[in-house]
Amino acid sequence: MIASAQFHRPLLLALALVITACAANRASSFIPAPQDTDNRSVVYLYRPSATANFMFSPEVVIDDEVRFKIGSGDYRYVYLAPGQYYVGLNPTDQYTTDAAITLRIEDGKSYYLRIKTSLQFETEQMNTRNFWIDEVDEASALGEIADTEFAGPKPRQSPAVQQDQEQGFSVDKTADPFAGKYQ
Repeated sequence: MIASAQFHRPLLLALALVITACAANRASSFIPAPQDTDNRSVVYLYRPSATANFMFSPEVVIDDEVRFKIGSGDYRYVYLAPGQYYVGLNPTDQYTTDAAITLRIEDGKSYYLRIKTSLQFETEQMNTRNFWIDEVDEASALGEIADTEFAGPKPRQSPAVQQDQEQGFSVDKTADPFAGKYQ
């Protein structure tokens, strides 16, 4: 019995270290939006990872303009000037959406909108899928966004960083060096 306990302690310690490392790695995935040059407010839209409806990426619409699609486990952001906006999701023939929410933007504030989904299994008809948007307080949102990934355009990189990345992996470096020499 003593040998078993001595074996389990290092195993439990290693497991705790792996879990801690994974949690620390996931929490670092959220990077705040850069300061807007026009001093507009930032609105974060995020969709926590879920197995329900993970294959669907609804379109986010702001004041009747489609801005982007958002997949399961993704976040994006937009800059908006102070004022009132209607933020919603485009319904399709595969899912329904709730009505757009009214968002009143104040100067210099950050806003957090969570996109949620549900799937109801039906016996007599097609399954019912629904998406909706909730405004969330900053503390709750930051914890949830930490488990998502940025899905927007990649930030521009300096030419030096871009050159370093280009010198990394390439198809040319994986080519068979003997191909064609012995034909």
